[in-house]
Amino acid sequence: MNSNMKRLLKECFEAPEPEKKREFIASLPSPDVSIMDFLLSQAAYIPKWIWSLSALIFVVALVGAGYLKKDMLWCVSACMPLLALAPVTESGRSERWGMAELEMSTRFSRKSILLARLGILGLADLLLFFLLLLLAYVNGDSSLLETGIYMLCPYLLTVFLGLWISRRVHGQECAWVCGAVALGVSLGNTLMYQSIQGFYAPTGFRWWAAAFVLLSAGVAGQCYKTIKEKEAPVWNLG
Repeated sequence: MNSNMKRLLKECFEAPEPEKKREFIASLPSPDVSIMDFLLSQAAYIPKWIWSLSALIFVVALVGAGYLKKDMLWCVSACMPLLALAPVTESGRSERWGMAELEMSTRFSRKSILLARLGILGLADLLLFFLLLLLAYVNGDSSLLETGIYMLCPYLLTVFLGLWISRRVHGQECAWVCGAVALGVSLGNTLMYQSIQGFYAPTGFRWWAAAFVLLSAGVAGQCYKTIKEKEAPVWNLG
């Protein structure tokens, strides 16, 4: 095909420049949506298995408090990686189900949607964490601070690894890999408690505190990178 023919075809089929584009967009109905309405609408999209898993973890902790008495800290800590699965899998659910492009064309940006859902899950995890913390503290020998650090380290490790994986593995495989990582951290926590004498001894708490600081910084960095990747392109109307 010669260049003249290509030029003629381009002139015939090229879409004309839109007229009064800004005026048309401004004329579209745009009902006000409060922050609470927006959060409630996003909460409805969170899968029911996440809430069921949280309830199951709490039931397991209650059973542990009844049967394990002073030796239940390892049980609660082993459950924390499973609790971390919720925000990790939610961060990549749009790509996993092929909904990323659709979310890009909505009124709210993908970053806003992700932050809303992660915020809801974070509040739910925080509430459950405090309930589990009280159970483990009352039925344990460690201080409240030590108990909290012991519980948070497996949780933060799972979140860090899960977010790192979700930025590199896409599709349904991401959910399976993150699930395997959570189970691995949970099992590793249990095996280390069983094999290392004084695993929760006060003399080694400084190492737990150092791990908590490093993992917190790592999770913050992974969250920042994940949210940056979710930022909507310039053609988003949100």
